Amino acid sequence: MKKCAAMIFLMILAFLSFQLKSHAQSADEVPIFSFRGVLAGILEEAKELAVSVHNPFAENAASAKPAAEENSFTFAVIGDSQSFEISASNGNLQKTARLIGKKKPDVVIATGDLVSSGDNYTEYIQKFSNWKKVMSPLLAKTYAAMGNHDNIDGKGEKAWQASFNFPTNGPEGYSETVYSFDFKNSHFVFLNSDHEKEHLVDGDQRAWLKQDLDRNKKENVFVIFHEPAFPVSDKGGEGLDADPEERNALWEILIQHKVTAVFNGHEHIVSRRKINDTYQFVYGSTDSFDHNLPAAGIAEFADRGQGRFGIVSVNGKSITVKTYSADDKEIDSFAFTK
Repeated sequence: MKKCAAMIFLMILAFLSFQLKSHAQSADEVPIFSFRGVLAGILEEAKELAVSVHNPFAENAASAKPAAEENSFTFAVIGDSQSFEISASNGNLQKTARLIGKKKPDVVIATGDLVSSGDNYTEYIQKFSNWKKVMSPLLAKTYAAMGNHDNIDGKGEKAWQASFNFPTNGPEGYSETVYSFDFKNSHFVFLNSDHEKEHLVDGDQRAWLKQDLDRNKKENVFVIFHEPAFPVSDKGGEGLDADPEERNALWEILIQHKVTAVFNGHEHIVSRRKINDTYQFVYGSTDSFDHNLPAAGIAEFADRGQGRFGIVSVNGKSITVKTYSADDKEIDSFAFTK
């Protein structure tokens, strides 16, 4: 557009110069336009032309997002909401869902034990339906890992698959309980630590996980499963540490692929622990009951209390994890770069 205006400007000047030379008269006969006046008119014409002419380059520039924005987003983390009651309008899960909604994260992840144990398919269907009602404003962007209470004795898995619409790109036999997806500059992977046996991410999942991470092109990787690989408190021996050999085989894959962070539930606290340069974050107290805090020196950070949730801010490879209470008080903020 600048080139166009400049060309018009030069053409008009040339024309005026020609006219002035061809019709030279005395100053008394013909008033001479000042250069400023001529320029003002030309610029006004150029301005009008710029408004009227379609410029796709200007449109593209306006709609294009800065690279930093393309790689920046937030996701919320909740976990262990099994004690919620659908009738409790001011229950911890209800309050947490409202607070998360106000913070407008791009993605919401749940670390498992969405509901309490069910006796059969029909009961699980009702429990999952109630959970979805509470989470309804966030449901379209919510992804969850299956917990042990979500699938007691294998009774909840079919109800889970009927109730949710999660990706189906996991290994055969684990539909919608093991899956992955990309969002902006990050890759999310959900595993099932309670498929047919508790406290285990089995060999089939690990084989699929390795292939999935081998294909990954995103700079951040977040892995989510319910039972922590390295419990810090009351669930010692009741997480993936129940079988150290199987647990270590999983963790080695995460180390090899430089996973950014792991998010779990199961322990009814919030905690942060670094294992072999990989952070394990536990969020298991959104609406459950309190477990004990870990002994000194086990976790870098731990907090006990219900209504807890996390907001994770991603800015390129810089990650900030903030923990909030049910009254929206910021309890902890931790930043790191993997």
